[in-house]
Amino acid sequence: MEKLRRIFTGGIRNKIFSMLLVTVILTIAAYTAVFFYQSNRVEQLVNDTYEAQQQIYLENGLEDQYESFRSDAVAAFRREMFHARNILILVVVLIVAAGLASAFSIAGRITDPLNTITRRVASLGVRNRQFMMEDVYRTGDEIEVLAESFSKQSARTALYIEQIKRVTAEKERIGAELDMASRIQVSQLPRLFPPFPDRKEFSLYASMTPAKEVGGDFYDFFMIDDDHMGFVMADVSGKGVPAALLMMVSRVLVKSGLQNGKGPAETLASVNNQLCESNDADFFVTVWCAVLEISTGKGIAANAGHEHPVLRRAGGLYELQVYRHSMPVGTLMDIPFRQHAFQLNPGDSFFVYTDGVAEATNEQKELYGTERMLAALNREPDAHPMEILENMTQDINSFVDGAEQFDDITMLSFLYFGPSGNLS
Repeated sequence: MEKLRRIFTGGIRNKIFSMLLVTVILTIAAYTAVFFYQSNRVEQLVNDTYEAQQQIYLENGLEDQYESFRSDAVAAFRREMFHARNILILVVVLIVAAGLASAFSIAGRITDPLNTITRRVASLGVRNRQFMMEDVYRTGDEIEVLAESFSKQSARTALYIEQIKRVTAEKERIGAELDMASRIQVSQLPRLFPPFPDRKEFSLYASMTPAKEVGGDFYDFFMIDDDHMGFVMADVSGKGVPAALLMMVSRVLVKSGLQNGKGPAETLASVNNQLCESNDADFFVTVWCAVLEISTGKGIAANAGHEHPVLRRAGGLYELQVYRHSMPVGTLMDIPFRQHAFQLNPGDSFFVYTDGVAEATNEQKELYGTERMLAALNREPDAHPMEILENMTQDINSFVDGAEQFDDITMLSFLYFGPSGNLS
């Protein structure tokens, strides 16, 4: 029973064979039934014909001759019908056998290439990387078309895999270089806090949270002399290694200008002209820089297209200092830069940042904005600089709620205690 079931449920060859076998059996059965039915009809017709002649034979006293004649005729008819039936059955069997052999051969021509195709496709990626045309597939019919399609698709797939490998390797190389560039970029910024442990007149803290790409944000602070301190917060337009390189060049130029005794406006003018000389990529830099006299709290600041700083007076709240900016650095040669004076009293503090803060975006594409920034700053306005930046970072992270960061987030907080170093 199991073997019989396999015949009817196997592959294409078995199915073709089983269908033909069933057809043959049904054909022979139908022919036999019709043959016997017709034989009986003809035999009955013969009997009826001889019975019509029976009376004539009986009247002439030839009853015995009639029975003998009738029996011989019926026997002869049956012999001829038997021979005819056997001949017809033999012819049908021969025709069916030839059909089965042809069907078996045709099924083999179909299944053998298909089985070979199946094995070759199954082995792709294990032993072979590409499906190749073979003589067994060249049948001149749809199987050859199918094999050619597999071969072409396999060749395209192999080419695509090679391209993916090259692109992946190149991407990994670029990723490693960008990671190294990011580490170099971060290493250029002051990261040791407190930066001047022996100075009691102030407290400051700064941080940069880089995005996935290498960016151009940077902060800096340094002592110009014993009584003057320089501050820089800047953002280079664009992303990638070129922006990072320009960031490092800009940082060196601004720091050098301020340490050489130039004021913020003069420094920015000098840096602007130097960058414009070789700025083929049309990058520009937004910069806020200031010089603070520590003993008096007097300061001078210049803003080249950067974000507005935030100032807090002792006992008050943080407020945005909105005023007219100068042009960003690196845009046009010989443009003037404005600077303004400011005064810090004991207990005053300021907060500067890059656009990555205000433009932090959540999943709903909402911007963090300066209003949320001020609200976060004023939750604990008396907090020291490190706590201020920690609160800001926590509030920004809560707002974006896991959304991808597209820009560096750079911040600096400075608290002025005064020359005595004591707010009490």
